[in-house]
Amino acid sequence: MKNSGFAAFIITYERTEILLKTISAIKNQTFPPAYLLIIDNSLSNYTEKALQEYISDSFEYYRVGYNSGPAGGANIGLEKLTNLGYDWIYWGDDNNPPRDLNVFQEMFEALQDFEAAKENPGILGGKGGDLNKLTGRLRSLSNKKLLEKKFAEVDVIPGGHTMIVNSRVIAAGCLPDEKLFFGFEEMDFCLKVKKAGFNLFVDSQTWLKIRRRDSHFEENYRWKDSGFGKKEAIKRDYYSSRNLLDIFYKNKMFPAFAILLLKCLGKSLLSFRFGWNYGKAMAKAQFSAVIHFFSGKFGKQVEL
Repeated sequence: MKNSGFAAFIITYERTEILLKTISAIKNQTFPPAYLLIIDNSLSNYTEKALQEYISDSFEYYRVGYNSGPAGGANIGLEKLTNLGYDWIYWGDDNNPPRDLNVFQEMFEALQDFEAAKENPGILGGKGGDLNKLTGRLRSLSNKKLLEKKFAEVDVIPGGHTMIVNSRVIAAGCLPDEKLFFGFEEMDFCLKVKKAGFNLFVDSQTWLKIRRRDSHFEENYRWKDSGFGKKEAIKRDYYSSRNLLDIFYKNKMFPAFAILLLKCLGKSLLSFRFGWNYGKAMAKAQFSAVIHFFSGKFGKQVEL
């Protein structure tokens, strides 16, 4: 198993110390990428100065010149590394390092099994979920389902969960949509990849091992989370609502689109139970998300 066809990129924005730790976590993998590209969305030059000593034949720093967000950064990273001839590309964020030093080795051992089984993986990830196209809900896989197969096919692999992309999907015209800026850009990309005829898989056994390590033994256990009621999550909720409206609409998931519009209204009303100030901020975010979608206003919104 050789790493010569494996490259990685990390998207960063004004977080030099965090980035340096993530670079270390990637370079110290038992199966490290042959090439590492840093996509810098920073407005200052602190990150550029800190990385000068790293630049080499196997390390590249690329400064975007503006904040293109995770979506824009991923677009640049995937296209640049595909053009350089790499077969498999790790999509990384500065604040989401690999969970341990064996992650890439486990993933590429899984890829060998895929090749033996003549599967057509477009993306391989550490975790994933199934998308209900009627409701728009993304459901994590249960322990029971993970036990059924060594590799589970999924609809979406979320960010921060060791997404490794086959460069053939980039050559087929699948790239992240820069206009989304932030929020569900991975879902949008995964749906494009599936439409292009590629499959998405997760390594079931490794995922199950992690759940057992964290004492989640129940057969029907699924991970759940919610940021509703948390002030720091309001901006994320804006981008999530706006971008999901776009994703559902362009994928002709019209029932899910209608349900999401109702959810935006519901969130705006129910948010006031967490206080007047929180309610006003959430209502503004949700109404802005709907208005911006219909008016075609995407990218970063600084007024939120």
